[in-house]
Amino acid sequence: MLVSLKLKNLATISDTSIEFECGLNILTGETGAGKSILIDGLLLALGERADTSLVRPGSNAASVEALFLLEDSSEFLVRREVRSQGRSRYFINDELTTLEEGRDLLAGFVDLHSQGSTPALLSRRVQNTALDSFSDCSVLAEKLSIGFAEYRNFLKRWDELSAQLSAVSSNRDIAQHELSLIEKLNPSAEDYNSLMEERRSLKAVQSSAEILGRISEGISGDDGILDSLGEFRNSLANSGVKTKDTLELLEQADIALTEASSECQSMLWGIDSAPWRIQEIDDRLDSYADLLGRCSGTLDNLLSMRSQLELELEQYDLLEKENDQLQKTIPGKADNLHEIAIALSKSRKSGAGELEKSVQKELKLLGMPGAVFQVVMNDPPDKRSLIIGDARICSDGCEIPEFFFSANPGMKPGPLSSVASGGEMSRVSLVLKLALASVTQAPTMVFDEIDSGIGGETANLLADSLDRVSRRRQVIVITHLPQIASKAHRHLAVAKEMDDGLPVTRVKSLSDRDSRVEELARLLGGGAAALEHARKMIAADVNHDESGGNKP
Repeated sequence: MLVSLKLKNLATISDTSIEFECGLNILTGETGAGKSILIDGLLLALGERADTSLVRPGSNAASVEALFLLEDSSEFLVRREVRSQGRSRYFINDELTTLEEGRDLLAGFVDLHSQGSTPALLSRRVQNTALDSFSDCSVLAEKLSIGFAEYRNFLKRWDELSAQLSAVSSNRDIAQHELSLIEKLNPSAEDYNSLMEERRSLKAVQSSAEILGRISEGISGDDGILDSLGEFRNSLANSGVKTKDTLELLEQADIALTEASSECQSMLWGIDSAPWRIQEIDDRLDSYADLLGRCSGTLDNLLSMRSQLELELEQYDLLEKENDQLQKTIPGKADNLHEIAIALSKSRKSGAGELEKSVQKELKLLGMPGAVFQVVMNDPPDKRSLIIGDARICSDGCEIPEFFFSANPGMKPGPLSSVASGGEMSRVSLVLKLALASVTQAPTMVFDEIDSGIGGETANLLADSLDRVSRRRQVIVITHLPQIASKAHRHLAVAKEMDDGLPVTRVKSLSDRDSRVEELARLLGGGAAALEHARKMIAADVNHDESGGNKP
């Protein structure tokens, strides 16, 4: 619950500290006294965006401090500072934090209702949310909404993949054929350059074949140099002349010429196989030329084309794998979504009946015994729904709840947005909020002037309703109705004065009976009769408490 609220330099508030208690806390005051500033301060503490115009003129910064008491009796202190230049700081338990973190931590601490929230009930989305809260299936509804969006995305992606695979099927066949040709050749810069070099070398050797043959024949052929050299050596050896050195030189010449002849023969044998090898090389170079012609005639482009084709085929494979995975996943997603939708529908229909009873009861207590409230389950629109299993489902489920209302007996109920007058709309809004109060998790409920346009016996009935709600949780009400104010467990009066030329809002706790009587008399219009009436109202409320009323 909210224990205290301290505000400093916030609009007309200079420095004010307000303490709240469990049960019914009432704030009253003249129109324009600054009661709404207190709500603005609470909203700042809850993490709402700051408006620098709220900083009091002449001040550099405004601050709000809210102290909450948790169920485990621990305290939770929130402080918000807003500077006139636009910067703000947010502290939780004296530790600096972000607004987003603060909002998450404080979610569910306070449930605020105002006149501005009444028109929101005309929205089917808000009505849907209200029913889900009452039916305790909000988690299930959120799960369905997320699951439905995911399922539609799966279907959309599956359609995209099917279209892509259909469009690229012919391209894929071409890419596979092109890549098979390239892989058969297995090209590389080293291979291509080696072939070109070997071919040049073989052509050069082939052109020197005649010279090599003549050399080999001249050295080792009949009547060649080796035969003549042998005759010369024999003649010289038989001459009797001392020719040892000369014979050795001739022997060396014989050896050298023999090796030269052998080398020439070896080269000639290689030349004999050159035409076959050259043809083999030319065939491979022709394959290169054919592929080079497909990619602007450069080897770099060919190698790049190979990488590109490999990448394209890899992407095709990934598309197929994703398509196959979706084909396996989607049926399971559909079954799960159908199961959630049916469970949600069951909870809603059960909750709708209970909500109708609760609202009918509150309408009767608010002086509308002949009014009728219904929750109608509309079919989802075709455009934003899907047939899944045996049900038509949209992001909201198998149905779109809509609130129907009739103020008078015998009148057929119609959509709340089209049949309720302004006053009736306010009452239905109040009734729904009171009905939902039994399921809301917020320990503190704040009602900001939701009693506009209500008076007479209806005001008494509304006061009794708020009285009942305050038995279960802390309730803070800003009101102009004395009937409601008389029920206060803690009554706070808000007034505005002038101080050094500036308006100042002050909050005073009406802790004694006389001060409460005076405030109630003011609300009743003032005068002796109002004072007497106020005393009776206070006395009646005190007697009610002593006989087993709601005051904590």
